[in-house]
Amino acid sequence: MELSTISDLILQNAMVLYGQPKWTFGKNTCNTYEIFVHQFCQADGSILPAWPILEVVEKDDALTMLFSITLLWEAVRKTVELSHKDNSNLTLSLNLLPRFAERDNFVEQVKACLKETGLEGRRLQFELSELQSISPAGCANLNTIHDDLGVMLVMGNFGTPKTNMPLLHQIHFDMLELDKSYAALIPDNAAACKAAVAIQHMADTLDIKMCAKGIDTQDQFEFFEEIGAYKGQGSLIGTPMSMDELEKYIKQYALEKGHK
Repeated sequence: MELSTISDLILQNAMVLYGQPKWTFGKNTCNTYEIFVHQFCQADGSILPAWPILEVVEKDDALTMLFSITLLWEAVRKTVELSHKDNSNLTLSLNLLPRFAERDNFVEQVKACLKETGLEGRRLQFELSELQSISPAGCANLNTIHDDLGVMLVMGNFGTPKTNMPLLHQIHFDMLELDKSYAALIPDNAAACKAAVAIQHMADTLDIKMCAKGIDTQDQFEFFEEIGAYKGQGSLIGTPMSMDELEKYIKQYALEKGHK
């Protein structure tokens, strides 16, 4: 697909947003939702899957910037709208492309978005994607929005060969997300269970929280709850859903106002 065509789709607000809940263990409530682009809807009504388009976006600096800014504002606006509608303080989780974080105006973009929409900084969390490397300038910008604005930072896909361990002492992370490949082996694979426990202990030592991804069974849910994981995500908790479906989920589970 032509770069200009993708740019037009973004500018025309053709992105169709979906959301997926992140459950807080030990609470009968869920206030954190990952929002992402599921597909693009063209002017003629035809639907395009998101991933082939996003692969192109991630390889182009200009498209990365345009897409990232557009998604940030749209997702934050939607989160504020849902929070007001359902009287719940929702936390928005967004995947972040490092090239966006490296831009000189990144901090100002985030600050302006929070100020205009009224979303508290602590109600926004960025999940750092490892599909692009991040520079020292990007690390500094992330630490600035964390320290000055209260934005939460999450290290994604932890435990894969791409995990960049030095980032744990370069960026002020609040949470790491254990890659779903671990949950897929639990509870039957003893080595995977021990590895998950070890990573939880490491997170505790670093004074950060852990979110387990890929929770598809009750056994997996109970395992991660027992070892002290803070959050969980997966099909057992909730599959990716449209904004209308997400609103119904929020009404059912976002019960405790102010809970993260």
